Amino acid sequence: MNINENNPPLQISQLYGFIDQVDGWLTGYEQSALLHLPALVDHLDGEIIEIGSFKGKSTAALGLGSKWISNQKRSIYAIDPFIPSTEYGEYYNDFQKNILGFQLENYVVIIKKYSHEALLECPKRISALFIDGNHNYLDVKRDIELYSPRVVAGGMIAFHDYNVYHGVQRAVDELCVSKEYVYVCDYDSLRLIRKLN
Repeated sequence: MNINENNPPLQISQLYGFIDQVDGWLTGYEQSALLHLPALVDHLDGEIIEIGSFKGKSTAALGLGSKWISNQKRSIYAIDPFIPSTEYGEYYNDFQKNILGFQLENYVVIIKKYSHEALLECPKRISALFIDGNHNYLDVKRDIELYSPRVVAGGMIAFHDYNVYHGVQRAVDELCVSKEYVYVCDYDSLRLIRKLN
């Protein structure tokens, strides 16, 4: 799982192979979207924020994309309370192990809080925002209300599980009614939209 800094991956398939080793719920297309998202916003000012990290699969995709594909080499602000659950146990150590294994410790800023508590620790300007936290409508809507004003014009917002959870779909559809946002495309259940102004 370790990536050697002196022998960087030369094929995108190598990066997918690394990402596939991490527990999580991203399809190949969704991994591709997140892997390339940092390069899609290379021309913009602002940082990359992830809401909901679990064991670091999406964090790895964003971080590897920033490190190996984009020119900006931005940090990924990974927001997650990392609270142990009955179903998944204590997963923060797995997250840290994965980030270290991919040598992304200099590319990931961990904010161990709920998204509504983390806003003050986040950059004021966001070029790319990935929302994959709590999937109920009110929580997705709150994440949008708190973080979307910081997304710069031309910036991207990606929502995971858009066509899986009604709450995600409803909140995203309401956002897209605004003339300020435009639908870009879907990568399986990951919906990508762009902020116009």
